[in-house]
Amino acid sequence: MNSVNLIRAFREQAGLSQEQLGEAIGVTRQTIAAWETGDREPSLAQLTKIAKRLGVSTDLLLATNSDGAAYSSEIGLLFRADEPAALTPTLRSLLTQKAIDYAAIEQLLGELPALPEQRPLKEYKEYAVEEVAKEIRQWLGLSESTPIGDVFALLEAKGLKILLHPLPNDISGFSAYTDELGAVIFVNSIHPTERQFFTVLHELAHLIFHRQEYKASSEPLTQTAGKDPREKSADHLAGAVLLSEDILRKELHAYRDRWIPEPLLADLKCRYNVSLITILIRAGQLSFINKKQVGQQIGVLKKKYPDREQPTLPEPSCLNRLQRLTYLALLEEEITTSRAAEVLGESLTAVRQELRRWTEENGN
Repeated sequence: MNSVNLIRAFREQAGLSQEQLGEAIGVTRQTIAAWETGDREPSLAQLTKIAKRLGVSTDLLLATNSDGAAYSSEIGLLFRADEPAALTPTLRSLLTQKAIDYAAIEQLLGELPALPEQRPLKEYKEYAVEEVAKEIRQWLGLSESTPIGDVFALLEAKGLKILLHPLPNDISGFSAYTDELGAVIFVNSIHPTERQFFTVLHELAHLIFHRQEYKASSEPLTQTAGKDPREKSADHLAGAVLLSEDILRKELHAYRDRWIPEPLLADLKCRYNVSLITILIRAGQLSFINKKQVGQQIGVLKKKYPDREQPTLPEPSCLNRLQRLTYLALLEEEITTSRAAEVLGESLTAVRQELRRWTEENGN
């Protein structure tokens, strides 16, 4: 059973020890170790429990070979990553499975996959990025002076697939697409809200500017450094969509060439869902303050908040698009409760409780 060798890979991806996985499925640590070395094989029932605890489908364990590459190569999902080494074959297969599950729910409900319009850009051209940012705000139904609000909700309303998944802390996210499945953006679920919003727009920028760089699992991905023109373009676009020139002119006109007080930065963060550092970088890009001051103020903030800046923004409170579509498919009896739990990564009990709430609200 090739899946035996995958248990360790997916366990480590989930951040679990052998002992923790054993406790979760009712076996000893030694049994888990024996499965991972191939000395023993789990039964199908045990494999199902393992898959459920690790947040993957049983089919993924059964269908993937020991390096995790077969599943994703069969699907043909094209990925791009700023740090290709972080996109291991195991993680790639897991994310591919999640994207396929999402697309299957869309197909059941007649939802069309979405891809943003391409605007190839090899060099970093500030004016061009600012213009595309204005177009994106218009596409999202925002004026140049309107706070963007819940970035996830706006992009999902356009049909883009956004999936939150725990990743290493230094990895913000990945993006992928096919013409058939549309665009998928994976965001690190452990990051604060403002960073998640920035990440999803950063990956959207790559889908718009650099789609020719997305590659199948059999092709090596290209690593980009922070000063790479492609990364500069993606970062700039994310910041410009979050904070337009009109917004900053309104908010910072009294602070041109002056130190921007932290209480004002904190207020802007809360109203525009953007990090303190992004506000300063945008202020520098639009020449409200000079580059030296940008560096000085960022240095002060990083010293004061070495781990996570304050104030903390709340997580989006509404159901995401995948949740809405999955429960709709469940209500229409297009899928089973167990399938809904698998797609959402929730327990059967949690899904049944949420379904009961949906049923009551719909008067059924």
